[in-house]
Amino acid sequence: MSDSNKKKSADIINPGLGDIEKVRDILFGKYVSSFENRFAQLEKRLEADVEALKDRLSNKIESMDEAVNQSLKRLDGQIDNEKANRDAELKSLQNALSDAETALQHAIASMEDQANQDLASVRLSLEESHQELLDQTLSVQAQMVGELEAQKQELEGDKVGRQALALMLDEVAVKLRTS
Repeated sequence: MSDSNKKKSADIINPGLGDIEKVRDILFGKYVSSFENRFAQLEKRLEADVEALKDRLSNKIESMDEAVNQSLKRLDGQIDNEKANRDAELKSLQNALSDAETALQHAIASMEDQANQDLASVRLSLEESHQELLDQTLSVQAQMVGELEAQKQELEGDKVGRQALALMLDEVAVKLRTS
């Protein structure tokens, strides 16, 4: 505060206080004004230092904000790139899976066709073999029937010879008994 303001406020509060200030000014005037000047300079320096600190702090905060924002943008870019890479890999895997599925379906279809052809071939071969076996069986059966007929006739011829031999042996036995 200036001296005139102090005097006015001092006169209002206490009319005798102004005299004390005059005495003080007389006794300590030059020291008080020196202290006041020094305090004023110190106050200005402190205010300037505070302002400088505020400015430096603001600049630091702004630079940190800018660095954080750049880092975030860089990270966002990396995340976007990674996402794009993963999406591309996923699409590639889906395409490969689709291609593999198509190839597998074709392979299965061709295997089924081959199996059906092989089965038809085996059936035809079995039918031919069955017919051949049937023909051979009929042939063997006819041959056996013929052989059986021949053996039957031979046996019947032998049987007659046996009967005659048996009769003859009976006669010999009768003669031996009588003799």
